[in-house]
Amino acid sequence: MGRRPFIIDCDTGTDDAIALVAAFGCEEIEVRAITSVNGNVSEPYTSRNNRNLAAHLGLNVEVAHGARHPIGPKRYDYSLTHGQTGLGDVILRDAEEYAYSKDMAPEVIRRIAAEENGNLELLVVGPMTNIAIALCLYPELKEQIRHIWFMGGAIRGGNSSTSAEFNIWVDPNAAQLVISSGIPMTMVGLDVTEKAVLNREDEQEIRSYGHNGALLSADLLNYMFVRHGGGGEDALMHDALALAAAVCPECMEYHDYFVDVVCDSIYTAGHTVVDVRNRFGKEPNVQVAVELKPEVFKTWLKSSIKNCKSI
Repeated sequence: MGRRPFIIDCDTGTDDAIALVAAFGCEEIEVRAITSVNGNVSEPYTSRNNRNLAAHLGLNVEVAHGARHPIGPKRYDYSLTHGQTGLGDVILRDAEEYAYSKDMAPEVIRRIAAEENGNLELLVVGPMTNIAIALCLYPELKEQIRHIWFMGGAIRGGNSSTSAEFNIWVDPNAAQLVISSGIPMTMVGLDVTEKAVLNREDEQEIRSYGHNGALLSADLLNYMFVRHGGGGEDALMHDALALAAAVCPECMEYHDYFVDVVCDSIYTAGHTVVDVRNRFGKEPNVQVAVELKPEVFKTWLKSSIKNCKSI
């Protein structure tokens, strides 16, 4: 059996970039394309980060622009959690010679899904806007996408409101459409990602690998540690953990639940309703990560980063 074809849809930020490095070090998967979306920072930055990162790693992968606005109303201003441009204080060479795809993200998803004959998997680690638009334009995708692995939501709590996680909160209408699509999917939410934290020893080990992907990852981790020292978020590997669900499932425990999304509410928009007690009596539609084995995850992540040796 060949490598599993993936499209990675992301709002590249700091931990998104580390997840991309890890993805290109995974022997199990082939990254067919990277598609960008508005999220951690605006889409012109996220797409540029994807292009520059691909060039920095010496990769030949399709990089496509995606949605610049959510389906529903925009409800936030960009924070500086990931820095002004998304990569903290890390500056990559502006790879203007690296051509963007002629197609936008929804068309890239449609085309590659058709080419892969039902085997395409999506790693979605930003707001789900591109996926929702693709499903609206091309309903046949519901039968052509093998699995969606997404970072978003939570069984309990949130980080953008008292009950909503950022990726879902940015575009709850898109998330609701995708989650209700019937496509098999796995949710990796704050319940597990907030336990996926790296430390200075991990950063030094990753830096010792010496290649471009490792040095970039280490520099991004250093930014996260400085951010945390100033009262910001720690070095949480939200997005890399969603990738781990796809290729290192043994690092987490899962349960199947019915999941829905609150869209229209002043206080709870973006909340993922996870029916852990089956109060609604509905069939489960999402495999939900509920517990993390941190050392198994960290071992896998460092191994994947070490294996990313394009140049």
